[in-house]
Amino acid sequence: MRKDNNGATSQIKKIAEVVKVLFSTAGKKYPLFFAAESFKTVLLILQPFVALYISPLIVDEIVGERNLKKLIIYALVLIIGEFVLQVLVSKCGNAISKYKERLDNYFNVLIGKHSMELDFQLTEDKAALEQIEKARTGMSWYSEGVYGVAEAVFSFIGNVFKVAGFVTVLAMHAPLLLVFIAVYVIINFFITVKINKISIEAFAKLSKVNRLFGYFGWEIVDIRFGKDIRLYGADNMMLDSWKKNTDASNKHWKWQGNTQYKYGVLSSLLGVLRTILSYFYVAYLAISGNFGVAIFTQLIAAQGGLDATLGGLIWNVTDLVRKCNYAYEYVLFMNYPAALTKGDKALEKKDHEIEFKHVSFAYPGTDRKVLDDISIKIAPGEHLSIVGLNGAGKTTFIKLLCRLYDPTEGEILLDGVNIKEYDYKQYMEQFAPVFQDFRLFALTLGDNISFDRATSEKEQKRIDELIKLVGLETLMEKLDKGKDSNIFKYFDEEGIEPSGGEQQKIAIARALYKDSPVVILDEPTAALDPIAEYDIYRQFNTLIGGKSAFYISHRLSSCQFCDKIAVFSGGKIAEYGTHEQLEKIAGGIYATMFEAQAKYYR
Repeated sequence: MRKDNNGATSQIKKIAEVVKVLFSTAGKKYPLFFAAESFKTVLLILQPFVALYISPLIVDEIVGERNLKKLIIYALVLIIGEFVLQVLVSKCGNAISKYKERLDNYFNVLIGKHSMELDFQLTEDKAALEQIEKARTGMSWYSEGVYGVAEAVFSFIGNVFKVAGFVTVLAMHAPLLLVFIAVYVIINFFITVKINKISIEAFAKLSKVNRLFGYFGWEIVDIRFGKDIRLYGADNMMLDSWKKNTDASNKHWKWQGNTQYKYGVLSSLLGVLRTILSYFYVAYLAISGNFGVAIFTQLIAAQGGLDATLGGLIWNVTDLVRKCNYAYEYVLFMNYPAALTKGDKALEKKDHEIEFKHVSFAYPGTDRKVLDDISIKIAPGEHLSIVGLNGAGKTTFIKLLCRLYDPTEGEILLDGVNIKEYDYKQYMEQFAPVFQDFRLFALTLGDNISFDRATSEKEQKRIDELIKLVGLETLMEKLDKGKDSNIFKYFDEEGIEPSGGEQQKIAIARALYKDSPVVILDEPTAALDPIAEYDIYRQFNTLIGGKSAFYISHRLSSCQFCDKIAVFSGGKIAEYGTHEQLEKIAGGIYATMFEAQAKYYR
């Protein structure tokens, strides 16, 4: 019993939380949506009672005095009243339906915005990814979002008032009928709750299936996968995977339908039985002389209205519970716990001393240390080259510095202060990275560099200077619209498709435009030809200037442009020093790697 009470209390709290969050958020953006819902609810409450009170007057007049003038007046009031109410309800419904898509789009934007604001660590966390999927599907056709929850809430309120009106009429003439109806309502309520629980259980199981279904069904048709699918004949494998996950999805829906079917049949049979008993009882009272034809007509209408309204009320409750359970996933997602501790210490854009003190790191869910007891200090304005074989921990070192993850052990200091104490956004402003897996967007070339921050003529000139500095003049000469040309053809048939090297140069220009005190280049010339690579190296000091720089590269010729070199091996810094110092270590990792590459250029 305690479990049931706790469960009911939990559901009430969940509904209250969903209504509070969704309605307050939507109300600030679209207050007229709720005004329309409220007005429609009042109209729907009044609608059945026009006929309920006018019809008996018409019947009384027909079997009584048969005054034609009165009959015409009653008929006109009934027809005009119902017509006006129906028109107004229809108008409100149309206005409300127009808000549905707006609300859906608005909350999709909020989910997308919050997804971008999540700590990067959570974007690689299975539980967080599933919660994003649950939030999206829970706010879409599962609950119909704010529109669906609002319809359930306002319909419930309206039905409560209608039930009160119908009960008042029945209680005056046939109180025992209310007992029959109450028993039916209680039994049917538990049946509907059971059906609802099955729906919620199915939804909980479906999020993972939906992610896989969505990936194989939609993402693989992205043109970015086109070359590999064609050249490696992966189409059959992809289609088989889609079919497999489609079958898994259909299996879930089939289980839900089969499990709910028997409860639906039982509910229908109970409804038929209740209708027979109700009509028999009202007819018996009329035959017994308890009331006349007019009251009999009114009771039949009230009983029918109460029957439909109670059914609606039961559905409102269960529908509200169901929809709020789905929409609650949005509430959970918007309050998803942060992976990183955020400080509030202010931080200026300036040169910094950076220090790793006994830092170790293992990715969440694993025990293997990618970095093990790393200690290193980088002076303000120093250029550090980071080298090592694949898997040595180089990129992970940079991810920790950028606070995409926090160390498992040890600490990272910026100007002697643990980076966890700084304001997170201000800390992120200190770094301008170009990662190996950087992304360009289907925007203009200029926007890919500035992200729409270049609003003045001076800033536009700065973009032009950076484009020349990174060696994009040849590309620019081909473009009629210059830096206003769209990249890729997603939204523009005339969009350009930059080569890998050109994309890398655009990414470098983006990092330089940010003008952060620390520049990070992770394999910045991997897609460049030797001549273009040489040009980048030749202008390295011009590009970076006096900023601190971290430079990851497998091409060790780049190390000569840096002040110090850190050689990573097995998650540790195995060697550290200048190019001249490390080159002289006989049998050393750096000396061996450098010699292996140098012989190809001699």
